[in-house]
Amino acid sequence: MRKIWLLAITILATATIATAQGSKDYDNWDFYGGYSLGRFTSNIRQATFNSGGGAQTFADLCSVATGEMLGPNSQEFFCTRRNFNGFEGSVARNFSRHVGVVGDFTAHFKKTHYLDNFTPPGANQTLDNEERYYQFLGGMQFKLKPRSARLKPFAQVLAGFARYTNRQSQTIDIFPQFNFALQDRVTSFAMKVGGGVDIRAGKRIDIRVIEADYNPVFAKDRNPERISGPFTASFVGRNMNGLTIGAGIVIH
Repeated sequence: MRKIWLLAITILATATIATAQGSKDYDNWDFYGGYSLGRFTSNIRQATFNSGGGAQTFADLCSVATGEMLGPNSQEFFCTRRNFNGFEGSVARNFSRHVGVVGDFTAHFKKTHYLDNFTPPGANQTLDNEERYYQFLGGMQFKLKPRSARLKPFAQVLAGFARYTNRQSQTIDIFPQFNFALQDRVTSFAMKVGGGVDIRAGKRIDIRVIEADYNPVFAKDRNPERISGPFTASFVGRNMNGLTIGAGIVIH
């Protein structure tokens, strides 16, 4: 009888250990860092500029008529999708081989310089922008996470907020009285929906060969700060349908 009990206990202990090992065939934590390319449109739908002489509202920033007033090159700031360089970092806490929660941070930067010539009167206008996008998001990640897997595809749904800043300045060589500088700041609700693929490179390291996310940002209306010049401004916000693509290293 004693031998039977010892055998039963041995079998039970072995089964328990095997079950525990099987249930933990994934990494508890994933730490990711890498390069991120952002493709963003302007977050301004309508702009109004006020001075002592009155107000000028541009209700359709992408029309031909507006381009003739702002300058066709400067108009690109409001009407084209532009590339931002940056980086991304995230921390994922995995609760099973397939489900985890993730906190994500991205930062993107862009400097632009536009030159337009108005003839007549022969004026050269420059528009400079220094933009920064910071996003703080969190949500769920769904992934094939066994340690032994060579390929580890994943999908994720994240939500949080985006902080956008832009220092915009305009100079006109023969009309310096119209030169101005503004500081635009806005915090908006943001999301990421997408996924990617990791490739196992070692016991504690994976290579994230690609991560691609649809990244909408729901920008609010705001009044940018006047730094210099005769104008104050107000902007009507626009939902920005962004896209981010990145690659980097995952450490467990």
